[in-house]
Amino acid sequence: MDITISLAIVTIIGTLAGIAGYFLMRQKFIAELENGKIREEQLAQKVYEIAVLKEIGDRIGYSLDGAKIVEIISGSLGKLLPYSAVSHIILGAKDGKVKFLCAVSEVVSPSFVQEVKAKMLAAVSEMNHDAVLDNQVDESVSGAILDDTMNVSVASFFNLPIVISGKLVGLINISSKNANAYSEKNTEVLYRIAKQASEAVSRLLDVLENEKGRLVQAVDSLADGVLMVDTTYQVAIANKKLCGMLGVSQNPEIFDIVNVLSGQLDLRTKMEEAIAKGEAESVQEINVGDKVLQVYASRVMDRQNVRPMGVVVLFHDITDAKSLERLRSDFTSMMVHELRAPLTSIRSSVELIKPEAEKSETLKKYLSIIDSTSGTMLELVGDLLDVAKLESGKFDIVPANDDLAAVISERVASFEPQATVKNLKIALNVDPHLPQAYFDKVRTKQVINNLLSNAIKYSEGGTITVSAKAEAVNEVAVDILVAVSDTGIGIDAEDIGKLFSRFGQLAAGRRAGAAKSSGLGLFVTRGIVEGQGGKIWAESPGAGAGSIFYFTVPAARAATKHGSEEPIVFSTKKVAQA
Repeated sequence: MDITISLAIVTIIGTLAGIAGYFLMRQKFIAELENGKIREEQLAQKVYEIAVLKEIGDRIGYSLDGAKIVEIISGSLGKLLPYSAVSHIILGAKDGKVKFLCAVSEVVSPSFVQEVKAKMLAAVSEMNHDAVLDNQVDESVSGAILDDTMNVSVASFFNLPIVISGKLVGLINISSKNANAYSEKNTEVLYRIAKQASEAVSRLLDVLENEKGRLVQAVDSLADGVLMVDTTYQVAIANKKLCGMLGVSQNPEIFDIVNVLSGQLDLRTKMEEAIAKGEAESVQEINVGDKVLQVYASRVMDRQNVRPMGVVVLFHDITDAKSLERLRSDFTSMMVHELRAPLTSIRSSVELIKPEAEKSETLKKYLSIIDSTSGTMLELVGDLLDVAKLESGKFDIVPANDDLAAVISERVASFEPQATVKNLKIALNVDPHLPQAYFDKVRTKQVINNLLSNAIKYSEGGTITVSAKAEAVNEVAVDILVAVSDTGIGIDAEDIGKLFSRFGQLAAGRRAGAAKSSGLGLFVTRGIVEGQGGKIWAESPGAGAGSIFYFTVPAARAATKHGSEEPIVFSTKKVAQA
């Protein structure tokens, strides 16, 4: 009996232990399932958090646009929380308006949306300590249709502020018509995302503000005025020098600068052309008050050189340089006029004395030296005067239809005695049917004189050839090509570009025996040729191989029915037409 009872008790205890073990294992299994579900939810939240942060990073880049953060977070909430409407407010718009956007996912009443807006505006006003009025709000509602017959109010909601560098840039609101829809647990990830995004952008903004501060200090220290605008023509940088040049206040608007430059420079068009062409705009001179400025515009590209970021415009003050140039020009003109009169008087006196000097070889020799030296000085004075006139725009060229072949023949004949002294021959090769040309006869003689004089001066023996022929298009003469070739000292290829500059005499020319020159002749020659609408250039195989100087003269202008000549466009403004 005792044994039977003992066995029964053992059996009951075993059964109870098995049942207890089952329940314990079941509880453990259920706990594991719960923990797995929690870990799965945490993992999903983490993946969602990483995805949202990555999208924020990809879309805003370095734009530091808080509005984009608000839009990205608002647009991704459907993956995380149920809601009747998700709304966001964006602050800091350029027009001063507050942007309210509401995306409705469930059918609600218009009063529901207005209640959401009121709650959000109240929160913004409290955080900014500044009331936001309803007339300051631009409202936009999208999504599900609003039902006027419904009587639905906001049963649960929470606000998610976006703060960058201590400044509220936006507010997100998640609202539901169901009560107790949100808790600290299911909203924690959103607060974490908003905090991380705001902190990252704030750090980047601080770094960029520091760099911008250094850049602004560097730009402010420049001696030139600098203006930089973005692609919407909003001023990004306007340094102190620019504000001083234009007489505008610090931190000017683009309209302030445009108004100052009105009538002198179409700034908007210049910037548009710089963006469109993608190359630096040519330098333009303008007058602003008593200042003369050079303006230069260039496009600014992003770091990948893919799209334009704006335009930088440089204003260079050349007032002092212009004043010095005018002073130099005035001094040159005065000096030329003061020298010309006594030199002319000296030459005239020499001519008067010459008959008396026939009896004395010594006196005759000295008079010849005086005559030659004063003649050289007069040529130099004439060149200086021509240069001064060219640079001041007062060099008069009076073109007319005339016989260029006759002018060339006359000038060649006048230089033959000089050529003979140096054992040189001058060959004339002019087309017998050369048409008339449109040129200033006096000035063109000066051109031929300079070229023949140089050919003789820098040649020792050999032949100088002067040729002229018509150049035609569709069998109609458009200009006449004149060439003066010699067998002289030649020109190195790298020196040809220097020939037509002021005082552009080359070292080889200076070494050429008694070849004395001011270096102004070819500069004046170029001015005359280009003033008539022609071109001038030089060619040479190299040092010691001679050279050829070419210039063109426009063909004669056709007469109109009324007997006058049809207009012609010259290559420079330094022309006075008869």
